[in-house]
Amino acid sequence: MLESGQGTADVQLIGAESQPEPRREPRVDLRLARLHLRTGVHGLARAELESLVGWGELDEESLIDLAEARWRTGDLEGAGDAARAFLATGREAVLGLVIAAEAIAAAGRPGEARRLAGQALERAGDSLDGLFAGMPRSGIWPHDPSDPGEHVGPLLGESAGAAASGRAAETAASAETATAVSSGDDDLGLWEGHPQDLRPLPVPPDAAAELEAARDLLTAGDIDRAAVRLAVVLRVSPVLAPAVLDVLPPDAGPALELVRGDAFRLLGHDGDAQRAYASALAGVTADMSARESVAPESSYQRPEDGPPEEGGDPPNHPSDSPE
Repeated sequence: MLESGQGTADVQLIGAESQPEPRREPRVDLRLARLHLRTGVHGLARAELESLVGWGELDEESLIDLAEARWRTGDLEGAGDAARAFLATGREAVLGLVIAAEAIAAAGRPGEARRLAGQALERAGDSLDGLFAGMPRSGIWPHDPSDPGEHVGPLLGESAGAAASGRAAETAASAETATAVSSGDDDLGLWEGHPQDLRPLPVPPDAAAELEAARDLLTAGDIDRAAVRLAVVLRVSPVLAPAVLDVLPPDAGPALELVRGDAFRLLGHDGDAQRAYASALAGVTADMSARESVAPESSYQRPEDGPPEEGGDPPNHPSDSPE
């Protein structure tokens, strides 16, 4: 016969082993990631999609969501890989063509990028501003014909405006003639001759190395440089936001509180982010008040009493005069 204590332990052990492990729901996780992507929480959406990739639970149809999340968080190369993988499945999406064209243009292949841009414009049928939504675009895209530009009439007068319009028409006709006689498919177009687009892109920082460097700087007490490195980590690799929060000390100061707020915002904790921002602002205000409250020291020094001049009276100070 078992003792009561031993029997209770056996029952608890059996109960613990019988509890099922929580199961992941890829469809629910994917819906949540798409919701975050559509509402502008791009860092959190990317973290969720990258987790699905790591678990092998991201389907081919969702590759376009991964491409968009990477693109909007600054990883153009990774976004291009996901967009090309999506297009390789035979599916079509204007956003996939746009991201693939941007990635190929950044890799230095303007001819191929221009062909993809042409397919995107043909399928879109109207302006692509809604897809870019403020994202920078390379020189492979032509001027948007729906943009009326600046009207020169009210600025220069009607006669000057008409003359300027005529010169613009002549310039456009000359440009069309020059384009018609140009040879070669890989020649730069009229809107592609920007020197800034031909410069090679710098190598992106190593987020993990920057995180370790920031940790060392915090240990050494160099708060400002640590804050800059942690801010770079969040912008280069938003998925490291939890690691950044683990590194930050409790009483961080205004600079690190600002970094804490950015990390919370990437994770979707807007309340904690707002509290961190308020703490950073309060710290800056307190520092300014402390500096203003310190009065400057007076530079006046009472001169020493010297010997009286010949035939003169000794120096008289206000404190020496009788009441």
